[in-house]
Amino acid sequence: MGWVVAAALAVAAPAHADTPQDLVGDAQATVEQLVADPDFENLRGLLTRARGVVVVPALYKAGLIIGGEVGEAVLLAHDLNTGAWSYPAFMTMASGSVGLQIGASVNQVVLVIMTDDGLEAMLADKIEIGGDASVAAGPVGVNAKAATTSTEFDQDIYAYGTGQGLFAGVAVEGAILIPDEDTNQLYYGEAATTREIVQAGTVANDDADGLRAALTGIDAE
Repeated sequence: MGWVVAAALAVAAPAHADTPQDLVGDAQATVEQLVADPDFENLRGLLTRARGVVVVPALYKAGLIIGGEVGEAVLLAHDLNTGAWSYPAFMTMASGSVGLQIGASVNQVVLVIMTDDGLEAMLADKIEIGGDASVAAGPVGVNAKAATTSTEFDQDIYAYGTGQGLFAGVAVEGAILIPDEDTNQLYYGEAATTREIVQAGTVANDDADGLRAALTGIDAE
């Protein structure tokens, strides 16, 4: 799988966000857009009970024989006792596959982390979604309304996303998430691990308060 992902990165690699703050702003817009989408009616309820969230504002997918997805992401943890959301830690999401596939698309992805085990998996040096943490597609459309009041979570992560292009839809099982410590240092002005950012709170950047407030506002509604 490793060589496939590496090759897929070359196939699908897009231009990066201009700055880390651009990525944070795009993540805020993604959360606000998906929460407001009637097709994702239960996303709001899940976020109020989530242990954390990963937001990928632009997951680029492209392929010809070897296909791949790659995107920049942010991870935030949620303190269920206070309702506060952490500052974001930066990550890269990537996956690859082999087979006949021609086309390209850009997806917005939100991974809602519902369990402590799921959040702990996100703090590792590398996370395989569906391997290190179980994942299921979040219910959409009429199924989303039926699931709005559910309090039973049989998966660590629920994935939501929008898609455009020949590769419509979002499939995240098997994707890899890797911490981006260089961007963490650039954004916070000092070196910090994912755990130090989202659990210990050793660094802060007020420019992320818009994203944090958007998530906190969901709790308040």
